[in-house]
Amino acid sequence: MGYAAALAFAKTGANVAISGRRAQRGAEASAEIERLGGKAWFLETDVQDAAQVRRFVEGAAQHFGALDTVIANAGIEPPHVLPLAELNEEDIDAVLDTNLRGTLLTAKYAIPHLRRPGGSIITVSSLWGRQGGALLPVYSATKGGSESLARALAVELGSQGIRVNCIAPGFIKTEMSDRFTEGRDMQAYWDANVPLQRIGRSDEIADAMLWLASDRASYVTGQTITVDGGQNIKMSVAGL
Repeated sequence: MGYAAALAFAKTGANVAISGRRAQRGAEASAEIERLGGKAWFLETDVQDAAQVRRFVEGAAQHFGALDTVIANAGIEPPHVLPLAELNEEDIDAVLDTNLRGTLLTAKYAIPHLRRPGGSIITVSSLWGRQGGALLPVYSATKGGSESLARALAVELGSQGIRVNCIAPGFIKTEMSDRFTEGRDMQAYWDANVPLQRIGRSDEIADAMLWLASDRASYVTGQTITVDGGQNIKMSVAGL
C-alpha cells in the first residue's frame, strides 16, 4: 500500500521520500516514481530503530524542504497467527515496535518539519483495529493505537493548521494478505462478508490517502476513513 501511495503522489508531480528495509525495492520504487513525473529520495530504514527514523525524516526534510504530508504505514504481523498466550515476547515486541512505536516516532520527528498551515499526517489502521478479531491480538492493539494517535494529534496540532487522519483498510491484495488468501478460493468469503464482494486494491487505499492529503479534505481531521468494501458495516443474521 505504501508503494501504491508513492506512485499515486508521483503522478501528481510530487516530491516523494520513501523508506523501507529492502534497498533493492526502494531503488525500484524510486525509478518508477521518477518515470511517473515525481522526484524520489529513498533511504533504507527500519522503523524499529529510532535513530534510523529520525535520520530518514530529517533527511527527507533537508532534501525536499518542508514536509507537506507524512504517511506512517510501515506494518508487520506476527510470524504466527496464535492466541496471545502462545505468542513469544520477541514477536510481540517486533509488532509493537514496528506498527505502533514506528508510527509514533515517524510522527514525532516529522512534526517540526511539517508545513504550517496545511501539513498533514496519515496513520494506517486496519479492520482489526476497528473490530475484534481472534488470533491477531497484538496487531489489533497496534492498529487501534494508530487510530487513537491520529485523534490525539489532531487535537494537539490543529491550532497549527496541521491535520491528522487515519486510513483503515479492509482486506487489500498485498504481500501480507496473500499469506491468508493464497491457494484458497476466497470468493465465498467476499460474497458473505463484503458488500462489494471482492478484495480491495492498493491503489484504492492510495487514492484515499491522496484525498486526505489534498486541500479537498482541508476540514477533515481526527478521522479514521475505513476503506473496506463495506465489510465493517455488514451484519449477518442467522437463517436469513
